[in-house]
Amino acid sequence: MAGTTEQRIMVYCDFSESMHDAIAHGIRMAGIFKKELCLFHPLGKGGKDDKLGAQKALGNIIRKLKQDLPQLTLSSLTLKGTLPQNMDRLAEQYDGVMLVLTSENIKKKLPALQQSSIPFLFVQGSEKEFLQYNKVILPVDFRKVMKDTSLWASYFGRFNRAETEVLCSRERNKENALLIRKNRKFIEQLLYKLQLDVRFSDAEKGSFGLPFEALGRCLVENFNLMIIPSSQHISLLDLMVGLPEAKIIKKAGRMPVLCINPKRDMYILCD
Repeated sequence: MAGTTEQRIMVYCDFSESMHDAIAHGIRMAGIFKKELCLFHPLGKGGKDDKLGAQKALGNIIRKLKQDLPQLTLSSLTLKGTLPQNMDRLAEQYDGVMLVLTSENIKKKLPALQQSSIPFLFVQGSEKEFLQYNKVILPVDFRKVMKDTSLWASYFGRFNRAETEVLCSRERNKENALLIRKNRKFIEQLLYKLQLDVRFSDAEKGSFGLPFEALGRCLVENFNLMIIPSSQHISLLDLMVGLPEAKIIKKAGRMPVLCINPKRDMYILCD
């Protein structure tokens, strides 16, 4: 597969049983955003036989999908190296705008997110209610990355007519509170300008507890997508007990979580 300028929804294919759940959500993303769907498998240190085997397996999946979904543009991609080693190539050379993958073995997948300039959509299962992507919750704290997370919320609003709840954290620190107000103003201007279905609410928790409060609302109020940033600074404690985003994704269960890397400039979705 040669690199072109056509943006793609990438699906991480590891040939596990749950891989087909990721493909189902990838198909949904490709449909919502009118993008090509690309099934991607990193070969690691595998040789020619591994590459041929992976290409054959992906080709079989694509042939079946084309029979069921003739309108969907499909491709496959196999690259040497690990998932983290290929993140720049997926975005820059192959025009990936999102990577869809299951939440299984989450700790092994998060290092790739730390290298990524495209968001990761973590999924588990493929129930119809969680393939709708029409009720989004967007937790907002004092970080600059909220502009990127809100941009993706706007995409779901524009292309899928999704309802969005913006949940703003409650801060005692004056500087952080000011940053939250600035983030909220930016998001209000963005989403109202696009005339999207949005409501704003204030959280009970501060920025560190905000994602867990948002998750609690998701599970009660039947949201079907949560958009969060990944960790910007990773401490030794995080490495020992696990990153906050890993805990959120695990607790989210069947609800998809879109996770954005604050360390890299995000690629913008083209109309």
